[in-house]
Amino acid sequence: MATRHLKIVAAMAALLVIAVALATCRGAPEPEGPPVAPAASTGPGAGGNAGAGQTAEPGAAIELTPALLEAYAKGLRKEVEIIRRPGRGTHYGVTVSKYGEEGPEVVRAAGLSHEDYRAVQDVVDRVFTTLNFQGKIGPARSIDLEKADPVWRERLAGDPFDELSPASAKALRDHMDILVPPWSEIVEMTALND
Repeated sequence: MATRHLKIVAAMAALLVIAVALATCRGAPEPEGPPVAPAASTGPGAGGNAGAGQTAEPGAAIELTPALLEAYAKGLRKEVEIIRRPGRGTHYGVTVSKYGEEGPEVVRAAGLSHEDYRAVQDVVDRVFTTLNFQGKIGPARSIDLEKADPVWRERLAGDPFDELSPASAKALRDHMDILVPPWSEIVEMTALND
């Protein structure tokens, strides 16, 4: 009988280790690509002009276009819908990953490849996060500049659109009206539980 109990305890411990490992991996963000979009590149295989039927290379920055930003807005609205689902909880956002159920659902709603969605998300999130901490968009968030990393202080002192190519900056400015509301809603829902 004692042997049976030991086997049960060992099996439960193994399951606990697996559950902790899966929870840790699931919450870990995927590696970020370059935080800024380069100017439109030329030549075949260049990752800067994804959109019109071209897929961004994994980890490559992307040139923002109206079509990409309109598709990304659809994905953001799907993220809001997912976070608001009954029983899901709003304490975390949607991890856009090839794995799991939520990420592929968001990507399908956007009509983009996973790589394009993540590339657009990386560029837009960097700009919007800076604007948000500058108090220009989204729910109120702040950062203690005295304790902030010098890179953050420099980033918050500048114009985040300056990090983009002129074409990407114009496209993003022209699409703020459809991107800022769902982005802000996601930040507000997930920040309430931090």
